[in-house]
Amino acid sequence: MALLMVLMVCALPGTSYAETTGEENLGQPIANRILSQEQSQGVDADGRPQAYWVTAGNSYMNAMFQATDIRSGEVVFKQRVPDGGTDSWANTFSAADGTVYFAMTSGQTYRWKPGDAAITSLGTPFPGEGVWRLAAAPDGVIYGGTYPGGLLFSYDPGTGEFTDHGQIVPGETYGRALAVDDTSVYFGTQPRARLARFDRASGQVEQIPLPAEYATSEVVYDMTRARDLLLLRVQPSNDLLFYDTAGKRFVNVVKGISARAVSTPDPTGRYVYFRIAAEGVVQYDLDTHTYTPVGWGPNAFPGAWAWIELDDPDFPGRSLSMTYYYGRIYIWNPETKKTRYLGESGLEGSANPIQAIGAGPGGEVYAGGFLSPPGISRFDPATGAYTLLSSGGQVEGFGRYGDHVVYGRYPNGELLDYDPARPWAYGTNPAPVTIGEEQDRPQAFVQVGDRVAVGSVPKSGRLGGALTLWDPRTRTVEVHRGVVPDQSVVSLATRDGLVYGGTSVHGGYGIDPVATSARLFVFDPATGAVVSSVVPVEGAHSVNALTVDAKGRIWGLADGHLFVYLPEAKRVTRVAALFPRQSSRYGADRALVFRGDDLYAAMAGSLWRIDPRTWKATALAGDGVSQLVTGGDGHLYYFRGTELFRRHL
Repeated sequence: MALLMVLMVCALPGTSYAETTGEENLGQPIANRILSQEQSQGVDADGRPQAYWVTAGNSYMNAMFQATDIRSGEVVFKQRVPDGGTDSWANTFSAADGTVYFAMTSGQTYRWKPGDAAITSLGTPFPGEGVWRLAAAPDGVIYGGTYPGGLLFSYDPGTGEFTDHGQIVPGETYGRALAVDDTSVYFGTQPRARLARFDRASGQVEQIPLPAEYATSEVVYDMTRARDLLLLRVQPSNDLLFYDTAGKRFVNVVKGISARAVSTPDPTGRYVYFRIAAEGVVQYDLDTHTYTPVGWGPNAFPGAWAWIELDDPDFPGRSLSMTYYYGRIYIWNPETKKTRYLGESGLEGSANPIQAIGAGPGGEVYAGGFLSPPGISRFDPATGAYTLLSSGGQVEGFGRYGDHVVYGRYPNGELLDYDPARPWAYGTNPAPVTIGEEQDRPQAFVQVGDRVAVGSVPKSGRLGGALTLWDPRTRTVEVHRGVVPDQSVVSLATRDGLVYGGTSVHGGYGIDPVATSARLFVFDPATGAVVSSVVPVEGAHSVNALTVDAKGRIWGLADGHLFVYLPEAKRVTRVAALFPRQSSRYGADRALVFRGDDLYAAMAGSLWRIDPRTWKATALAGDGVSQLVTGGDGHLYYFRGTELFRRHL
């Protein structure tokens, strides 16, 4: 395969290859990340409570399944998943057979029973479908939801057979939430929040309309069964809805909870528990539909709840145990009000895949990770040292604003302004500002006058990104959505007070594009209007990168092509397919840098040097090169997977 790729690349006109020399591996900026997107709790054969994690992997290693004994705090089992997969959002414990079932977003399914010497692979039942939620029925049948088909499936542990029950909600691509009882499976979706009931005996599907105010909501994220009630959390409002399954009507709403999950009923059957940011954990009365804070305020979003026995006089009877996706466990006893905390130190993590890099005003290089606990890493080229800046969220792009660093964070389209001259204090330096207008992924930044232009991608299931003019000093935003209809803004440059933007035909995940070619547009911040717009490369899905040369010409990348746009003529004057054609959903290559007389680009997983006079492209490094910035030492920085590299010039 490697030889074939080289032959294909060498056949491109104007392209040559050079050995990878002058490259320095700077290691892993975020070396040890504990992240288990989904968790579950159960018991071993002796009744000892356990927590189950599938900690994320990366491009170099698979995810790891791990089990923690909640009484002792010890990790009693760990194993890398054998058949592949780096991320899991599907993890459930079946009380019927005392087994943990989990699955990967790449489709592999597994099981493990406490005491087993190894994970058992159940294969990849639906090739092309990732598994995004699992739930166990009282009789032991396991149900799952998938993406991109939005399928409901079941697995019978007795027969070992998987059954495809089809797409439950027409047109919905994510099976994102499940709740199962003896007769029904409740199925919640994304990118539009829809709810349906699947009859386990007949296979019939009943669509359950949400209240009218949630008609445009994005996802039904978590569900819990309690008596005859179905409790479901809806995003982005995070409202908790209460649906009477017997009366088939919604009976209550609690606005704006701060949790991923709601507990099952307590031993009395009367109360459930969830978290509200300003009040901590609350006790909800299923009889009166009122709630009361219990005086317990863990600084964490609940992932999985369980009523457990600790065999400890300070925790008599059953205590409430709550897991958090960073590998932490919080316990509270309703009788004594005692609490206990178990940290993540016993769990084994993995290096965080880098999502974006940027250069700071002092020449430092910043690296943000995928779903990024524990934070952003800052590399000092002078000392070779990394500094971790603690925070969460996924950095989608970096920029500069004077002597400040600005960056965009997913989810919810947050913009952050960091002053490196002051101590890092997340929440104040930097403090987030939200774009709004259904924007989710701020990708590209360029300073224009006293504001920052930001290009962004909308939320899942939506088309129409935005160009936002952000004033970090006043924390105000001016959002221009749909500057190119139905396309996202993923690359930016500026000249003479105008903003030059490149688009992607894609919107958020879970929706197909309607446009066929990405565009280059010119935007005037003074008038808020698009001055002109062209298609630089017919059929290209993304204008990956833009930069301006000393003559004021706009250079760009688009799906394997290099092009030049002349602002005075308002047209593309030259375009050539210099690189292997590779479409990037959101222009993630996003790398075009002038250094001296040469132009450098990251494209199609390689670093290239281009002679702007002859348009000859020479590949300097391959193997998955992503993005490109210039550090304060004058050298080029890029990444592969979890590692940062420096190219000496």
